[in-house]
Amino acid sequence: MRKKGSRKRNGRSRTIRIVVLSGLLLTLALILIVSTLGPQRFGLLHKLVAETTGPVQKYLTGVTGYFSDLKSRYVDLIGVREENERLWAELRECRAAAYRSREAVATNARLRKLLDFKMNHDLPMVAATVVGKDPSLWFRTVVIDRGTSDGVMKGMPVVTGDGIVGQIFTTSPNYSKVLLAIAPSSALDVLLQESRVRGILKGTGSLRYRLDYILKTVDVKEGDHVVTAGYGGLFPPGLPVGVVSKVVRRRRGMFLEIEVRPAADFSTLEELLVIEKDTPFVDEQP
Repeated sequence: MRKKGSRKRNGRSRTIRIVVLSGLLLTLALILIVSTLGPQRFGLLHKLVAETTGPVQKYLTGVTGYFSDLKSRYVDLIGVREENERLWAELRECRAAAYRSREAVATNARLRKLLDFKMNHDLPMVAATVVGKDPSLWFRTVVIDRGTSDGVMKGMPVVTGDGIVGQIFTTSPNYSKVLLAIAPSSALDVLLQESRVRGILKGTGSLRYRLDYILKTVDVKEGDHVVTAGYGGLFPPGLPVGVVSKVVRRRRGMFLEIEVRPAADFSTLEELLVIEKDTPFVDEQP
């Protein structure tokens, strides 16, 4: 019985709310129609309508303006994002162009050095490019894209525009392996350019040479230039080898301990020149 009574009360209250809401909406509609179609003077009814509908219209106008501003900001944000992506694309393109330009300038400088070296030495030469490197300590070598089909033979000297690099160690029809002068297994006859004293230049496996068999009586100082001696027919005489970077005089022993900084930059070898010569490989002994 209680459940049935509560249901009846809930139904009645719902009906009353619907009737009241419908009456309110109808009243507002009638007021709006009268204010629109009635006389244009502001009478009591007009004032009542204005006071009733004004806050509602103000609220609706504010909401409409807010959403309109929000939409405008969203559209602007999309435009800014698209512009940002376009500018980033242009920046990447400009960076790539700048990198290509720097690389072209560096390549041009290296090739100009090779050309100057070739013009200053009346020797037949073959230009080559480094295509591979062997990082082993004892046999430090690089592979170039020239072989027997290009006239390259075992024992031919290899240089850059700055100085000597090494000699051809092995060959194939289209490729050759160059034994670098800094390899511990390498030994070359050289001269101190200022004093004309002969010594043996040996590789250390690092980016430095060791100059042996220079007597303590010889005046050697940092900055002295070392060039090829030309003995044995391996390298032509007078080619740049390096610069003395360190001189140590021990109390014992007859010879100085001399460190030489290479003229060629072995860490950035790219383009090389192979000096052609008619004589076969000469096995030099230090």
